[in-house]
Amino acid sequence: MLGLGAIALCEALGWWQIPFSSTPFFLLFYVGLAISLTPIYLVTWRLARRFRWRGLAVFIGSVAVIGPPRDYLIAATFPKWMVFAPGVAPILADAVTYVGMVAVGHAVMRLIAGPATADQLARTRLKAAQTTQV
Repeated sequence: MLGLGAIALCEALGWWQIPFSSTPFFLLFYVGLAISLTPIYLVTWRLARRFRWRGLAVFIGSVAVIGPPRDYLIAATFPKWMVFAPGVAPILADAVTYVGMVAVGHAVMRLIAGPATADQLARTRLKAAQTTQV
């Protein structure tokens, strides 16, 4: 829902435009967004389980850096899908959208499943020290 809200807000502000957003095909876009984000949440779960908040922070920072150039490349290749306005504001909005989708998705997963570090498969410091000594 955060992604759809960001799309609507940024279209209203004129930062980007998705020409097919008023068509029934946009529902497919929403389903594709939900499906493509699922593996990302599994990665954040694993990173939070292994590296705690530092791993999650590095991953979210990486998403903010990698996401906008990816979207600009797709928009340049397929201009009928998305058009960005010139300037820095659309880039920052795209980065904030990526950060928000990953952070909120991970937070919802944590709310439902509990903290990743409490997982039975999470390595504790004692287990990690024992495996390095063997």
